Amino acid sequence: MRLNGRLQAGKLLKSLGVSRATLMRLARAAGDQVIVRGNARRTTYAARRALRGSIAALPLYRVDQRGLVQEIARLDLTYPDGCAAEFLAEFDWPLDQDMQAGWFDGLPYPLSDMRPQGFLGRNFARHYAEMLQVPVNPTDWSDDHALHAMSLLGADLPGNLIVGEPACRQWLARLQDAHLGRGEAPVAEHEVEQVYARLAKTAMAQGVVGSSAGGEFPKFAAVRQFGDGRVQHVLVKFSGSDDSTGTQRWADLLVCEHLASLALPAHLDIGAASSRIRYGGGRTFLEVERFDRHGLLGRSGVTSWSSLNAALFGLAGVPWTEAALQVARRGWLSDSDAQQIALLWHFGQLIANTDMHEGNLSFQPSAHDGQAGLRLSPAYDMLPMLYAPARGVELPERSFEPKLPLPAEREAWDRAAHAAIGFWQTAAADERISTGFRAICADNAAVLLKLMSR
Repeated sequence: MRLNGRLQAGKLLKSLGVSRATLMRLARAAGDQVIVRGNARRTTYAARRALRGSIAALPLYRVDQRGLVQEIARLDLTYPDGCAAEFLAEFDWPLDQDMQAGWFDGLPYPLSDMRPQGFLGRNFARHYAEMLQVPVNPTDWSDDHALHAMSLLGADLPGNLIVGEPACRQWLARLQDAHLGRGEAPVAEHEVEQVYARLAKTAMAQGVVGSSAGGEFPKFAAVRQFGDGRVQHVLVKFSGSDDSTGTQRWADLLVCEHLASLALPAHLDIGAASSRIRYGGGRTFLEVERFDRHGLLGRSGVTSWSSLNAALFGLAGVPWTEAALQVARRGWLSDSDAQQIALLWHFGQLIANTDMHEGNLSFQPSAHDGQAGLRLSPAYDMLPMLYAPARGVELPERSFEPKLPLPAEREAWDRAAHAAIGFWQTAAADERISTGFRAICADNAAVLLKLMSR
């Protein structure tokens, strides 16, 4: 089993050349070294794998929208990789047949987006790599590296899951501090300029040269208290603090992302993460409210199409429209959400968003006909990345060439085009955007109007 991975009873009997009764005796004699799931002919066996020398099961916890914690499963690692889950409560996410029996080829897919990634993830890995004894670059991490880090330091990762007792105890300590009025106070409205400038400086000091490659904005996380008393977790993207043309373009794109988040609900009735533009320390900040957080302590689940696809579909490089159809065909997504994803895809294409990768489309758990299913999360990271500076600073000339739709796409394309025209026209009139880029926005609106008229 260490060589071949998990095996159903029939295959294991054939491989060993023993009777079923003998197999049961062998499994009992192996004790904790063997994991057994299922019953009768579907009984499956796997060899247990240790994590950093420990064979203890990892508890998996879920935090609800009030901040309360429930243990929902226990994870046992298996040879040569993957894990076996013993579910203790209803699991919110849709699963295939093997997963329903507890078997996962890697991490359970809702944990995949909890791995360190992007600007924040690289800062985290660089800061804690020596303590955790893991590679400095998180892209080199194995599942075991990720689980080890999550179980020790993963009290506040994306979504609403926590792995391991140490991380859960950290969350409970935070919960206790909040109830007793201790802990760091949220950033008040009058503090934003000063605090954000300081946090941006710290984020850049902790970063790695070139860490924002691939068009990623540097960012930091914060907790805000707004003027009406509402408390909410936010992610804050920020531009540079110099007066270079590259920095100005990044600032323009931050304003454009904010405008796109307003255009989607206004023109297409698609939810988008609430955002606002702030300034401080010579930087432009885009403050985006997290939809996986509720107040100071509440949380909800989220997973990207990237994680869902890798675990359940295996579709390489398909557009979001095809992804939505495939998820809907399994009965996990409503037709209306699939239609919204198609509109979102066309809108992104028509505002020159060239960075619509699998990680920028996400879902949250939602029951369908009493079964675990998905709903589209609010849209995010929607901006005209065609115009991002090359290598972070250079501004090569770009040509906006939107493609006409296939006949079957025409209705969705038309609606998205109207919304995109509204976006470009709004950006062309927004004085927070530089004069040169406002002219580009106006030209792009004219291009789409010509296509629509013909």
